[in-house]
Amino acid sequence: MSIELEKGQVQKFIIQYEISIKGGWTAVTRFDTFHDAVHRDLIAPDGVVSKRWFVQFNFDEGLTFAYNDIEANWEKYREWYLSKMGR
Repeated sequence: MSIELEKGQVQKFIIQYEISIKGGWTAVTRFDTFHDAVHRDLIAPDGVVSKRWFVQFNFDEGLTFAYNDIEANWEKYREWYLSKMGR
């Protein structure tokens, strides 16, 4: 997780969920503010990235949403990733 603040306001952030596979850490999903908007990258084992944009959120709201989403759904993200590994 990386958060950059200025005067108490989030200027940019990255928060990602990773899993351990064969002794190494692999990113499964990542929320960030690259491209000047909050979005989620869902990263398949083959490297294909699916983006979902959350333009309704400012960066403060987006950070809270991202944290809560990963906290609530990490098991679903893990199962999704592992199900894609066999294909």
